[in-house]
Amino acid sequence: MAAKFLLSEGLWIGEGKISFSFTQDHLHFYTRWTPEGVEDGVLKWIQEVEMGGENEKVINYFSVTPLTDTTFSISYQNDTIGKAIGKGLLEESKIAWEIKSPEAFHGFEVYELQENGDYLLHAEYTAEDNFRTLIDGRIWMKAP
Repeated sequence: MAAKFLLSEGLWIGEGKISFSFTQDHLHFYTRWTPEGVEDGVLKWIQEVEMGGENEKVINYFSVTPLTDTTFSISYQNDTIGKAIGKGLLEESKIAWEIKSPEAFHGFEVYELQENGDYLLHAEYTAEDNFRTLIDGRIWMKAP
């Protein structure tokens, strides 16, 4: 089964937990990836993240540009952190990227395709002050 999240349009939703290096506590999160179309070969996505106990959503804007059959460039932007850029890799059952923001953070995300079509997610981000955020969860296609 070939990976298709992020490279073809469809509504994806998910959930998981976020933990931080400075505490043993963690937050439950829900996410929604909504395609915003393709413009000049660039796939546009909006990711909404709701964290347990918070009324506000974090809105992230992603732009994905395929470079080869196995690589892509990715840019990420939100109102809190600003803009970050990176590169990603595509494998038969895995999508991964590393992303950096010069002033704020760097990190990576890995999505591993499961037999049922869901993806397991693992991400790690480190801020310039060495504050680490770990994210584990899963996403699945809600609608093609």
